[in-house]
Amino acid sequence: MKKSIRNIIIGTLFVFSFNCTSYKSAMYKGEKGIEYARVNAITDFVNTYKTPRYYLKKREGKPFEVFVLIREKHLNKSTFVLSILPEYGDISLRVEDSLGKVPRSYFPNRYTIENENLFLWNDSITPLQKDVLNVMDKYGVLDSVDVKRELGLLPNDFEDTRVITFDDRLKSVNYFICKKNIEKYKKKITNKAFGYYDPPKLKCNTH
Repeated sequence: MKKSIRNIIIGTLFVFSFNCTSYKSAMYKGEKGIEYARVNAITDFVNTYKTPRYYLKKREGKPFEVFVLIREKHLNKSTFVLSILPEYGDISLRVEDSLGKVPRSYFPNRYTIENENLFLWNDSITPLQKDVLNVMDKYGVLDSVDVKRELGLLPNDFEDTRVITFDDRLKSVNYFICKKNIEKYKKKITNKAFGYYDPPKLKCNTH
């Protein structure tokens, strides 16, 4: 019996190690730009992130499936800093976030879907396209009340029942990625804003 349990444990560790090695082997390597660094961060995230038990209970067992990426100001010239945060509420669309124009800095204009999870971000140069709004609506995070109100599309007796909430427990996963070799990175899981915690030590070089 003891030998059987030992074999199961060894087998489980082997599978875990294989899966870890497998996804990391698919990551981009060497000196690449922010787009490739973002892909690496998302790749690691979808293979390692688990919705905390507190939120699973609060969401009746449904894990987070929509995440927002924010590019923070880098610590120095050698490091990219990317934060990935679960989207806890809806994202409001306004008239200024019009199709064909670059939206506000915090309204998404880019996205990707990995392992059925939606990742959204704003790159400050890409005009807003309908496919972004469609996918946000599909995942249930697009709030169009404000734009409908501004365009006079809501009935006079419309009652706005939306409530803005902030959750201090919600943690982001912050990635510190070497620009010279984007395969090399460290991450910090925290509910503190960038700049209010000690970043992980990361020695960046070409090796």
